[in-house]
Amino acid sequence: MTISVVIPVFNEEKRILDTLRAIYSGSLLPLEIIVVDGSSSDHTVSIIKKAYPDVILLSNPDRTAAVGRNVGIKKAKGDIVAFTDGDCIVDGNWLKNIKQHFEEQDIDGLGGKVMNAPSENHYEEYWGNLAWNLIMNFPDEAYMVKEKKLNDAFVTANCAYKRKLLYKIKGFSKFFANNAEDVDLCWRAIDSGAKLVYMPDVIIYAHNVTTLKGIAKKSFRNGVSSSKLQKVYGGKVNCDPGIYKMLLKNIVGIVKRENDSGLNCIELLCHLLGKYYGSIKVGVINI
Repeated sequence: MTISVVIPVFNEEKRILDTLRAIYSGSLLPLEIIVVDGSSSDHTVSIIKKAYPDVILLSNPDRTAAVGRNVGIKKAKGDIVAFTDGDCIVDGNWLKNIKQHFEEQDIDGLGGKVMNAPSENHYEEYWGNLAWNLIMNFPDEAYMVKEKKLNDAFVTANCAYKRKLLYKIKGFSKFFANNAEDVDLCWRAIDSGAKLVYMPDVIIYAHNVTTLKGIAKKSFRNGVSSSKLQKVYGGKVNCDPGIYKMLLKNIVGIVKRENDSGLNCIELLCHLLGKYYGSIKVGVINI
């Protein structure tokens, strides 16, 4: 089996060389690496061209991650399409383990473990812990993924699918754009009858946002993602009292000067704003 690696990028001049260097220095080289650029305004493209001229560089005028990955899928020639992001560092045996699992098991897709790369500052440490340790689920045991649960869904920082499955389910949905497009793809794969497995030895190390603004934007996007997922997979109305309880708890925490209470309040408020905005945009009530 051959593997194509697809990486959508937008303004990744800071990290992209580390990402590509890790793939090229791995124990197994891919058939090809396809980088799809979403009209970067920095030096991402020129850096890649100079350092790694063998990388296939494609353009994504739409700029969304969903369309970017679809552009890569359409170009890919490998039996398997593996996905990561332009700010991730793959483990040295990343592709070797992906190939081995596909060859030894009757599976159509797999997701791996996402761990945090060394943090640049407290904001990056905070978001990494929230995203990869609290929201998502990356245990040390392998298991079949059969249910449409958020913390079981494969994230495109670290997953791989058979190319024929991606064509069968028509790739990533433009509706989701940059909001839970990877969750939707995984859930549609489950609905199609695909055999999916989580494998903890397929590992990448993810960098995360390093500013308060970055945390606010990510939280808002997650809120929008929640509303879009509800539109497609849930009912007309959804209310999550837990998030309001957490907000109240952290407001009290600010008064008591508890660590990260202020940061938690900003994250929760931005998430709620994203849910409200997403509700209006897609026509649901998600509060």
